[in-house]
Amino acid sequence: MSAPVVILSGAEADVQRIYNRLTDYRDGAGDEFLDRLDSIVRLLESFPELGRPRQLGFRRILVPGHVYGVYYQIEAREVMVHAVADLRQDPAWLDKLLRERLE
Repeated sequence: MSAPVVILSGAEADVQRIYNRLTDYRDGAGDEFLDRLDSIVRLLESFPELGRPRQLGFRRILVPGHVYGVYYQIEAREVMVHAVADLRQDPAWLDKLLRERLE
C-alpha cells in the first residue's frame, strides 16, 4: 500500500517549534532534524503500517537520533500526521495532546 502523507496544521506547528528549539541550541541541528523527519515521511508513504499502534487509533514512529515521535493515523487513501511530540513528556500530557488533535 502506498499513500501520500499529509502533515496537519498542528503537526506543522510542532515541527516549527522543534526546529526553532534545535536551531537555538546548535547551528544545523534544526536542519538535521528536518532531514530525518523527511526520511520518516518518505518511509510512511511506502510503508504506512511501519509505526507501532498506540492509543486512540494512532501509530507512532520515532525520529532517528532524536527524542521525538511522529503520531499518525492511516486513512482510506492517506496517512495523516497529527503530532510530532517530545517523548520525554508525561504520558498524560501526550494523551491529552492526541485527544485535542482529534477534535
